[in-house]
Amino acid sequence: MKSKAQKAGHSPWSPATAVMVLAALPAASHAQAQAEPPEAAGTEAVPAQRIVVRGQRASLDTAQAIKREHLAIVDSVVADDILRLPDFSVSEALQRVTGVQIQRDRGEGGIVTVRGLTQVEATLNGREVFTAGVGRTFDFADIPAELVAGIDVYKTSSADLLEGGLGGLVDLRTRRPLDFVGRQFIASARLVHGDLVKNDAPQYAALASDRWSLSGAGELGALVAVSLQRRTWREDQKSTGTPLLRDDIAPGATVASSTSETTSVGTRRRAAVSGVLQWRPAAGRELYAEASWQEFKTIQDSDQINASASSTFDPASVVFFPGSSEVQRITWLNAPVSILSYARDLIDRNQQAAIGGLWHEGNFKVKADLSHANSYNNLFFSGPFFGGTAAQFTQDLSGRAPSTQVTGTDLSNPANFRYTGIAYRTRPFHGELTAARVDGEIVLDSTWLRSLQGGLRLAKRRAHNAPGLVFADAAVTGVGAADKPGFVQPNPYGDFFPGTGIASLRDYMVGNLDLARDPQALREAFGITAPIPPEGNPLSVWHIDEKTQAAYVQAPFEGLDGLLAGRIGLRAVRTAEAVEGHQSSPSTGTVEPIAIDNSYTDWLPSADLRWRFMPRWTARAAVSKTLTRPTFEQLSPSLTLVPNPIDPRLNQGFAGNPGLKPVRSSNLDLAIENDLGAMGAWSLTGFVKWVDGFIANASNDETHDGQVYRVSRPYNSQSARIQGLELGGQYFFSGLPGAWRGFGVQASYTYIDSQTLNTALGTRTQLQGLSRNSANLVGLYESGPVTARIAWNWRDRFLSGSTAVAGVGVFPAYTQGYGWLDASLQWRVNESLTVALEGGNLTRTMRVSNYGSPTRPQMALLNDRQYSLGATLRF
Repeated sequence: MKSKAQKAGHSPWSPATAVMVLAALPAASHAQAQAEPPEAAGTEAVPAQRIVVRGQRASLDTAQAIKREHLAIVDSVVADDILRLPDFSVSEALQRVTGVQIQRDRGEGGIVTVRGLTQVEATLNGREVFTAGVGRTFDFADIPAELVAGIDVYKTSSADLLEGGLGGLVDLRTRRPLDFVGRQFIASARLVHGDLVKNDAPQYAALASDRWSLSGAGELGALVAVSLQRRTWREDQKSTGTPLLRDDIAPGATVASSTSETTSVGTRRRAAVSGVLQWRPAAGRELYAEASWQEFKTIQDSDQINASASSTFDPASVVFFPGSSEVQRITWLNAPVSILSYARDLIDRNQQAAIGGLWHEGNFKVKADLSHANSYNNLFFSGPFFGGTAAQFTQDLSGRAPSTQVTGTDLSNPANFRYTGIAYRTRPFHGELTAARVDGEIVLDSTWLRSLQGGLRLAKRRAHNAPGLVFADAAVTGVGAADKPGFVQPNPYGDFFPGTGIASLRDYMVGNLDLARDPQALREAFGITAPIPPEGNPLSVWHIDEKTQAAYVQAPFEGLDGLLAGRIGLRAVRTAEAVEGHQSSPSTGTVEPIAIDNSYTDWLPSADLRWRFMPRWTARAAVSKTLTRPTFEQLSPSLTLVPNPIDPRLNQGFAGNPGLKPVRSSNLDLAIENDLGAMGAWSLTGFVKWVDGFIANASNDETHDGQVYRVSRPYNSQSARIQGLELGGQYFFSGLPGAWRGFGVQASYTYIDSQTLNTALGTRTQLQGLSRNSANLVGLYESGPVTARIAWNWRDRFLSGSTAVAGVGVFPAYTQGYGWLDASLQWRVNESLTVALEGGNLTRTMRVSNYGSPTRPQMALLNDRQYSLGATLRF
């Protein structure tokens, strides 16, 4: 028998089966719209020029115009450009922006960093948005790429932009009905196939917009956009346990402690709806109301086999890496084996609503906006564990990923296993934000000083994780896997790491997950009578209220007949935090409530300068101060303990620190740009950030309830300097004859040096998750009805963590450099119909990490190639 996710079948219209493994808790609406470029996330507006977005060249020109006209250093991508490649979410669209790096999650774009920093402020049409969870930022994977009209990445700060983005600010712009000339209806569908999961799933998107002239009352517009995505996926993960010091092999010898091999399959579902009403009763007057909803759900089934080092081994099997004391190959005798089969489902659900308006009369302009957002995130984890012993377990670390083999024991025979436990864990997060904002501008009759701008913003944000982490794993004893034949099955994915030639553990029994999503029934089937607790340990629960009051003033100026322009500004922000939770009393050992209030004020000056010193040449300079507040979980006083049911030495704990201070930064940016006209443009930017008080984590052993846990706690570390260069541009070969002139290229390269003290390693390292070098190369072609793109995204190795090894020290963990290849081919059949063939991860990239050396492998990951066939209709 198979679980629901595994039973998805191979029908093109089935719900899909999904990918990736977490081993413990831990369509396209190509709007061919005639539209004015939208205003920035703050109050600075791009000069109103009518741009018809038709085709690849026009979309790139629009993005370049936004970059050229802004005073800030900003990179943009617009809808038609986003949808030229098979990007499922905003996160994937962002990876092609200079200076942006992303991490992969189930083969898709995940965490976004700007200039190496995850502290990125996110806004939707200028309003702050967030995803409930361990952080305070927005998960850009939550929004389907089809629903955005454009993305602006602000690399420099200004007084009118929201504070909070140490790395920068990303503003997502959605379409509005009065942007279109008249009635629009756009619908798209595509079928996506994953070659590892061998399954298909459909995706749909639609947009309907219209505008009406009201007799004597101006114009009214309404727009509704919908996106429904399903993607089936599979991810194979092979992890090597932390190195062990084994003097019985040889004095000072280190050896891999285990293998953990997981196949995860499942479905990712994105659903999003947005609606807008716009009314312009007269010139200079506008009222609007808009609302949006997104749900991003990952349904995952995982089968994981673990084989560990034992107390005995075959001495004749031992081979060392040349010239080292690190074991390359070894065969363990009577090695412990465990199998974990589990359902792991994760959901994000976000809602936003806003009303506002604009009044513009003569030299005066006022905008007001009132918004509310809430977000919910929940993790569900459930399934059976069983274990046994392998007569011989062999590991060979000489390949790109370790080879593994079990001999002498039939792992496909249920009689060789006994149940050890049933897992159950849930972990929710909740958040909401209410904000009111007013911005005003007075245009001045001055030669240099063009206007005075200012504004106020009041916001109240709440976050909590009640009822906390519910950890209800239950032990099972005296039950063999053969005693319950209906709860085990042969591994349905015996082609582990296909096409790589890497030997792995493939023929073994796995758990049946039919009852995994009915945890009470699963527990009853194994005679577990203890009820699932309704809430977690009070130590793990926290609640935080945060109020901010912000005011800004800024003054744009201009001179030399418009060749020189800039602005200076100041933003003042008052932050008040109220933290509630529980802590253990050291004297009595009891759990007691704790409440901590804290407040602080920041003054954030900024200045921008733009000088067009030669025809087609522009120089820019920007200075600013920014801050990022600690995440809510970092501020919480709570303690979360996660026991490891297989190896208690791997028990983990996570705790917060209410005394954390914000991370503050002083920034300098210098840039030069060259506009090549119809042939393209390029730019070079250098930047430095002097960061004070980066938040780091320190891990130490602590004893709780008689068990030892390695508990990680955050603290404000020493200052750091981040500096780098960004080089990017686009070029069209317009001088080539005939159809050859349709070729073009986009390219970017980013270098970032972020030396900071890593207390765990006791040395200076790059920031965690940051590649020193990254690049994008996109080949473009457009001729007549045919448009094609091929995009290569690459990043070099980055620090992904550190691991303490008993008796040896702390090893850094590095993910090695890798590239990702996507491509698309589109054919415009007529003015109404376009068809597309697209492919993602075409080289089926294998991502590999190690503990600071290829002789100490850590993990390897392999994801599907994704192929899709789609069509778009416009009326």
